[in-house]
Amino acid sequence: AWLELISDGYSAERTALENLRKGIMPPESGRLHNYFSDWIGAQMRTPVHGMLAPGNPALAARLAADDSVVSHSNNGVLGGVFNALLTSLAFTETDVRELLKKAIDMLPHDSEYYEVVNSTLKMCESGSEWESVWAACEEKYKEYNWIHAYPNAAAEVVALWYGRMDFDETCRIIAMEGQDVDCTAAPVLNTLGIMVGLDKIREGWITPIGDVVLTTMRRLQELKIDELCRMTAESVRSGVRASGKKGIFEIW
Repeated sequence: AWLELISDGYSAERTALENLRKGIMPPESGRLHNYFSDWIGAQMRTPVHGMLAPGNPALAARLAADDSVVSHSNNGVLGGVFNALLTSLAFTETDVRELLKKAIDMLPHDSEYYEVVNSTLKMCESGSEWESVWAACEEKYKEYNWIHAYPNAAAEVVALWYGRMDFDETCRIIAMEGQDVDCTAAPVLNTLGIMVGLDKIREGWITPIGDVVLTTMRRLQELKIDELCRMTAESVRSGVRASGKKGIFEIW
């Protein structure tokens, strides 16, 4: 599917495509000769798996891992899992700080990725202002590229914690932190948008975007946001039907 739909990529994704063209299949495609395997590529694209598994973080994590290993490995895969957990839990949690704690606790505790997000959470719990906490994170992770998963994961935790369920304030914080901002703002505001609903988001964030998405894929080069939402929701319904369950499904 990647070779059929995706013409090119950057860093980890480009390496993965080169591996796939040589017949090297996942998970080796995300590992072999891949200097970028811990970067943000998986982390930035996996919130959709939380929407495919609303309120079912175990399934969201599995779907995200299956996706992530195409182009990433190790902590790069855990980055993908983390953002899927956030969006899945957003359907059932009502407090963003409790959501953060639960998502972080679901990660493997013996992983370096867990240490990154958990230590950032601890700093947030004891710090009064996001600026000082973020300054400490910047110093701690200064050796990592700005597209690496670690500093960007820390930025997500800080923005969600100090945004206090306020969409505008959360957006301001995630933007001011810098790093790979489009790839951190998207999952953070996706998570918060699910929690607060469209009626709590200003029209200024919605109307200017319109309803058309343009892509660089070989197919689906232009589609409507409404249609994309319909496709996503239908995938969830298909999962429910396939499992024979009613409501939130337990297995895919």
